[in-house]
Amino acid sequence: MQSCARLTKRILSAIVAALIALLFSIAGAGASDVNPDMLPMFGQPKITRPENLQKVDDAFIRDNTFRYKSRQAASNAFAAQGWGAVRTKQLDVAMLRFNQAWLLNPKNYSAFWGFGAVLSDQGRLGEAIEQLETARELIDDPAQRSALLTDLGAVHSEYAASLPAERQLERAQRFVLANSRFSESLENDPSFAPGWREWAISLYQQERYAEAWLRVKRARELRAEPFPPEFIDKLSAKMAEPK
Repeated sequence: MQSCARLTKRILSAIVAALIALLFSIAGAGASDVNPDMLPMFGQPKITRPENLQKVDDAFIRDNTFRYKSRQAASNAFAAQGWGAVRTKQLDVAMLRFNQAWLLNPKNYSAFWGFGAVLSDQGRLGEAIEQLETARELIDDPAQRSALLTDLGAVHSEYAASLPAERQLERAQRFVLANSRFSESLENDPSFAPGWREWAISLYQQERYAEAWLRVKRARELRAEPFPPEFIDKLSAKMAEPK
């Protein structure tokens, strides 16, 4: 009987060891299955680019520099394709195109803006903010600055609103950043209607209803995209529209 018990224990131990090994194997496989094409900057620097793909990248840069006459022009072309894919919700295609734009010009703000847009659409708001803040540091086109800053403010605000009650301090800090980015956007261009619209929505989330109504009024004066009816209904329920 004792011999059978010992044998049973050994069998059980072997089964447990096999299960543990299987779990580690699955976890390892999951990590290796991550497609770097679907990560900003092909996952670099965390994921080292293999030598064979570095050669492919070099050929891609060479061919498209020749095709578009310069690396900057090529980078802009691929970024534009990325934005087209964002609009049609082809997020995998968009991420690949923004990666190719970044490969051609690692300082192209539009590539980082695109990374942020894709990550935001995927609900990865913290990661999106990192990319958008990088775009803010790199942007060299004054005509696009207000739009970028408005997007950044909106994502900061959405992230703040998603935080649970126990992270109240971080929530407040995120809203401060959102207000800062909206203010910066409208200092850059006071007539940028989407900035007023998005700031109104953010201020509602902050429970600052009187200030939200002021932004609603200004957005309407500038003929911004109409607010969703449910937003105006919710704001009106909290505070009647000032006359």
